[in-house]
Amino acid sequence: MSFIAEWFDKRKSLAYGFICGMGGLSGAVLPPIYETCLNNYGHKATLIGWAIAVFILTASGLLFVTSRVPDDNPPKPKWSDFDFLRKPLFWVLLTATVIQGLAHYMPSLYLPSYAIDMGLSSAKGSLLVSLINVAQAIGQPLQGLLADYRGSYYPPMILSTFGSGLETFLIWGFSRKLWSLAIYSFLYGGTAGGYAVLRPRFAAGIVGHDQNKEQSLLIFGILTAMRGSAIVASGFLSTALLDEGAKVTSGYGAHKWLGIIVYTGVMMIVASLGALGFFIKPTLTFGGKSKESREKSESSK
Repeated sequence: MSFIAEWFDKRKSLAYGFICGMGGLSGAVLPPIYETCLNNYGHKATLIGWAIAVFILTASGLLFVTSRVPDDNPPKPKWSDFDFLRKPLFWVLLTATVIQGLAHYMPSLYLPSYAIDMGLSSAKGSLLVSLINVAQAIGQPLQGLLADYRGSYYPPMILSTFGSGLETFLIWGFSRKLWSLAIYSFLYGGTAGGYAVLRPRFAAGIVGHDQNKEQSLLIFGILTAMRGSAIVASGFLSTALLDEGAKVTSGYGAHKWLGIIVYTGVMMIVASLGALGFFIKPTLTFGGKSKESREKSESSK
């Protein structure tokens, strides 16, 4: 993220969107390759070959990753780097990020099983996950472009949370056929996946006009770690929401999957409330005074 901030100015979110989107594209392209290798060469040869390929490709790519601005004398960590913990905006965006992470991967995890319960084959269920990944590879750069174009991360934030929540309620719950599930998969992947692109923007927005690179990286790391923890926790929550022994009916959510669908939709819509951060100044801290106000009061003494 630090290098992106150095190399890109006006199209920073677009650049990060392409990086994130490649992860989604690999999620759509690599599974068939894995399956072919496993069938032809076995798991041992496939794992060893993949490890070698990853090492070569990653090591080669790192040779071209360089900083644009030499940092010969990096600043030492100091307690003031944690001043953002006193900012309401940080806690609003962190809470929204955690809530979004608790629901984001539910469709990717359960759509294949849902499709099988609807009478579709396992191959068609896997196709739905590939569609999510392909749509994510398209949607993430586009939402990054939207954040750059509007100069605000709030429009794509609302699109990726409120939009994906509505899609879940209005499409997934009623879907029984491959075509409707495919539409939902593509729409969900294109909208929900864009949230990951916004974390660098969140960090920069929390720091505000100071543009402290080290503090931005620290905030980005915290947001990423907390989102990752939420994603892990969502796996345990989903087991409590899903009754494997429940009967599949013709009602909304096929009854068996009602809890997963409602949970995903509600959590995504609740996460959209993070957009209320639009009304919170980055300089505002707990206690009601902004940084500028405190500096003025201190200088007048």
